[in-house]
Amino acid sequence: MYKLVNLKKLSILAAIALSITSVKAQVSPGTSSVDTAKKPPADTVVKKPEAPKSTLTFGLDMRTRFEIRHGYRALPLKDTGAGFNISQRTRFNIDFKSKNLDVFLSLQDARVWGQQDPREGQTGTSTQNTPSSTFATYFYEAYAEPHFGDKFSVRIGRQRVMYDNQRLFAENDWRLPGNSHDAIRAIFNNKINFTTELLFAFNQSGENLFTTKYQPLVPNYKSLLVNYLNWKINDKLALTTLNTMDGYQSSDPAKYTTTYQRFTLGGRLEYSTYNWYLTFSGYKQLGKDSSGKNLDAYYIQPEIKYTSGPLIVRLGMEYLSGADSSTHPSKDKNFVPLYGVAHRFMGNQDFFATFPVDVNGAGLFNPYLFFQYIKNKVSLRVESHLFYSQSQFVFKGSPVDKYLGFENDWRFNYKPSKIADLEIGFCWSAITNSMVYIKNPKVSTADVGKYSKLPYFSYVSLRLTPTFGKVTL
Repeated sequence: MYKLVNLKKLSILAAIALSITSVKAQVSPGTSSVDTAKKPPADTVVKKPEAPKSTLTFGLDMRTRFEIRHGYRALPLKDTGAGFNISQRTRFNIDFKSKNLDVFLSLQDARVWGQQDPREGQTGTSTQNTPSSTFATYFYEAYAEPHFGDKFSVRIGRQRVMYDNQRLFAENDWRLPGNSHDAIRAIFNNKINFTTELLFAFNQSGENLFTTKYQPLVPNYKSLLVNYLNWKINDKLALTTLNTMDGYQSSDPAKYTTTYQRFTLGGRLEYSTYNWYLTFSGYKQLGKDSSGKNLDAYYIQPEIKYTSGPLIVRLGMEYLSGADSSTHPSKDKNFVPLYGVAHRFMGNQDFFATFPVDVNGAGLFNPYLFFQYIKNKVSLRVESHLFYSQSQFVFKGSPVDKYLGFENDWRFNYKPSKIADLEIGFCWSAITNSMVYIKNPKVSTADVGKYSKLPYFSYVSLRLTPTFGKVTL
């Protein structure tokens, strides 16, 4: 009996020992089973998150456009033939991006076909051996942008400047060469809802040894200072401010040491909810123009937009102040929309693209109504504009009617792939005698009837934007 009891005790002790041995085999010394669930096995290597890699991208941006002009930029005479041309703009882009530095280079060639004969300068040919003066190959953009943290950077060099809706600062992509600025730009972006920038530029014709006389081929600013701010207050409300000081050397050659400063101050308020979008922008211009005359001008643009599926409807107006030519005001009241784009705002025929020249100082009132339909790879846009002079224009001592005319633009886009965009446009206008008077103030009353009252403009454009390669460094 005693032996049987001992055998039972030994069996129990053996079972306990076996259980302990099994647990020890699963849990390393000094580690609980709970710790084991949290920590990886000893032979597993924990990988750190990979640092952002640098990339180098090569691409092409080529646009070829055929145009028929019988009322683009200038009013045609009835017996004047239409102008035809084919233009091409080619940009070869190199884009380097890294954690601490971005570099972008865009080599551009822009010309009308035939403007520069490839045979020019060659010997043994029948062509003249004088190189063409129309070469237009240069760096459209060439800048470096070092990053100081993930929110602040400084962009230095030639660069596109596009702010807000591009009314005051734009790349002017419609123009053959486009537009860029030689500038330095400090950029702060919190990557959530706030962006602000400070841009500075100073232009000279060359490396002057003395003074700062500026002699550009076309009128341009001598100095530029811009502050841009965009704050998305919430998911419905956004505020943009854009304040600019640009300096122009005196138009009087004897006063080239004097630079007159022009100030443009204002911004935009945007509100969106469901299918509706409302916005209002306003700017005031102060300071002096290039002749030294005091400025007192303004601009406003209210707009409402409704979106329903593929359909977008926009109703708004632009109001640019001008001067009443019968009163000869002591101040310059002409608002100039700085370095923005007019093509997308005031009609594709670009009758009002340069201010105040194109309105002869009378300002402009432009109510508009846009319809746009976007479906898959196709979009259709129809724009209608009414044009009025903002102030009273006087032609040879008599005031003229403020109504200048109506413009209607049609634009069709087809994008068969991500790298191709085919665009076809047709624009026409119904103009009045007042438009002829303002655009051609020296015309005689007898010759007004010689101008076509239905000018038109049409074009076909093909844009290709392939990426040749992307290298991860």
